[in-house]
Amino acid sequence: MKKYSIPNLDIFISKTCNLSCSGCVTFSDSRLVKGITRYNQEHVTFWSKYLDPSAINMFGGEPLINPDLEKWIAGCREAWPYATINIQTNGILLQEKHYQIMQDYNVNMIISQHMPDYADTVTAFVDYFKAQGTYKLLEFDGVPTVNGYGKEMGWVNQQGNYVHVSETFNESVWWPFYQGTATESKPSFNYFSNDFESSWTTCVARTFVNMYDGNLYKCPAVVGLLINGPALGLDKDPDWESYFSQYKRLNINSDHATIKEWITDQAGPQSCCNMCSRSVSEDYEAQTVVNSKVKLS
Repeated sequence: MKKYSIPNLDIFISKTCNLSCSGCVTFSDSRLVKGITRYNQEHVTFWSKYLDPSAINMFGGEPLINPDLEKWIAGCREAWPYATINIQTNGILLQEKHYQIMQDYNVNMIISQHMPDYADTVTAFVDYFKAQGTYKLLEFDGVPTVNGYGKEMGWVNQQGNYVHVSETFNESVWWPFYQGTATESKPSFNYFSNDFESSWTTCVARTFVNMYDGNLYKCPAVVGLLINGPALGLDKDPDWESYFSQYKRLNINSDHATIKEWITDQAGPQSCCNMCSRSVSEDYEAQTVVNSKVKLS
């Protein structure tokens, strides 16, 4: 059976988050969006027959909220033994037990620190990681700008697992996946605009296929809109109506021909790309506003 190589497979294991960041790519506003995805062996087994991802990312929302996190990682490691597996987290809930998961399943920790308020938690985890044995610094090509990351730091241990920290609250530019935030979110362009290729060409998330509840979606922004958007009332917004009615996900248990067609189309520009901007933004406040009422615990 033919397998399709893809750069990234995001497993959308948590709809909710413990922060409410403005402009969240997955619309995971903790005040309104709730829910996690329990581990499902059937979903992993089915897609392991068709997909060969270079990297698998435990994603959300905040994946550390999900009590089945280790089950998801264990299942994916068994199904895709040679893939890189990452946990993408804001770092608030990091504990020593997460280091053990890294070691047991050969997993990396990618931390996007959105606020300086919980720097002690991130630092404590990094210090624990470094204290377990020899390590070296990850090397970067310099401070990135167009990808929307701030100061970057990283450490890799003798096993080859790494911790990567991006201080996103220090970023100078960022990528607006859509306009506004939460209940006030709007697509950047009409779904039927003919220039969707411009959005796709400049998109930093175009190679990230997302899986939620066994079904596949083009990217984190699309799965976030379709899964979390209704909790924000976006499915009732006329500006978003075409995105909800026209986009076609790839359902689990689809036949081989349907899978091949969808994977081929996913790799290129599509009308749903119109939701996103076609340029970076230097409006620092637009992305870094975080709901200060959310408890950091």
